[in-house]
Amino acid sequence: MKNILIIAGLGERYYFEPFLQACTGKKIRIGVFDPDCFPSDLSIHVTMDNGGKIAGSMDVLEYYSGEFKKIRLSISDINGAWYLRENTIHPKKKDVSVEDKFCANESRGAVRSLLSSLECRWVNRKDVVDFLASNKFFQQKIAGQCGLSVPRTAISNDPKCLEQFSDPQDGLLLKPIGYMKLDKAGKKCLYSQRFSHKELVGSPSSIRRCPVFSQEYVKKRCEHRVMVIGEKILSCRIDSQASEKTMIDWRHYDFERVMHEQVVLPLVIQQKLLRFMEEIELRYGAIDMIETPDGDFVFLEVNPSGQWGWIADLAGLPIKEVVAEMLVNL
Repeated sequence: MKNILIIAGLGERYYFEPFLQACTGKKIRIGVFDPDCFPSDLSIHVTMDNGGKIAGSMDVLEYYSGEFKKIRLSISDINGAWYLRENTIHPKKKDVSVEDKFCANESRGAVRSLLSSLECRWVNRKDVVDFLASNKFFQQKIAGQCGLSVPRTAISNDPKCLEQFSDPQDGLLLKPIGYMKLDKAGKKCLYSQRFSHKELVGSPSSIRRCPVFSQEYVKKRCEHRVMVIGEKILSCRIDSQASEKTMIDWRHYDFERVMHEQVVLPLVIQQKLLRFMEEIELRYGAIDMIETPDGDFVFLEVNPSGQWGWIADLAGLPIKEVVAEMLVNL
C-alpha cells in the first residue's frame, strides 16, 4: 500500500475531495494534514540522529467513504507528498496573548521543519509554492526562457516611465501583484482591469503611492485554462470574447454566453509548458494562456492550486481521474 501525504486545509475540502474519491479502490492510502489542526488536534514526533537520519511519526486524517479518521503514520512510510492549499479564511481572534502568538509561530516552524525533511517524491513542495505565490514576474521570466511567449510587462511606481511604457492607443492592463481579500467576508478581490493611456497619464499620485503590475494589452481570440498534471496536459478553451463581462478577465463569469470546451494544444506548446513546469519544480498547476487572433499562444501565469471544478464540469475534462493516476504513480 502506497502512502501519500496531502497538506491541505479542511476548509478547502471541496477542492481536493474529488481527488480522494477518485483514488478509492486503488492501492493507495491518502492522509491529509491540516496545519490549522496542529497542534490542537494533530501531533507530530520527528527525530534526527547524530548522522542526520530522520525518523518519527505524525497524525494524519485518512479519508474513507466520505469521512476522515485520525491515524498515526510513520515518516518512513510516506511515499509521496503534495502541498496543496491551506485554509484561505481564518477567523480573527481578539486579544491574542504573546504566548499564543509564540506557540503559533513555533507550530508553523515545526511543520516547515518536518515537511522540508521528508525523503519522498513531491507533487508540489511548500517552499516552491510559497515562492511562486504572487510572483507572476518570475514565472513569466522562466516561461520566456522555455520558449513561451509572454506579454511585455512592467512593475513600476514611476509615473513618467509608465507613461512611456504605455501604448497610446491600447493603454495597459493592470493587475494586482499579490492576491488579497478586500472585505471581511473574504469574497471581494481585485481582477485585471484595462486602463487607457490618458487615465494612466492622469494618475501620477496613485502610481507613485503604489507600484503597479502592468502589461501590454494582448488581443484575444480566446483563452485557455490548462491543467498540467504530471506529464499530462488537459486544456479548456474559454470563449471569453463572446461576452463583454469576460473580455478583459474571464473570472467575471458568464456561463450562459461563454463556451467552454476541451481542446488539445499544439504539441510544441505542450512541450514548452512541460519544460516550464520542470524548471519551476511543479508537477501540478493551472496555467492561464491567451490565444491571439493570429493563433499564437501567450503565457500569463501558473497557479499551483488553481480552481478546476468548473472546467471539468463544463468541458468534460477528466481532471480528478488524471490526478488519481498521478498519485498512484508518484
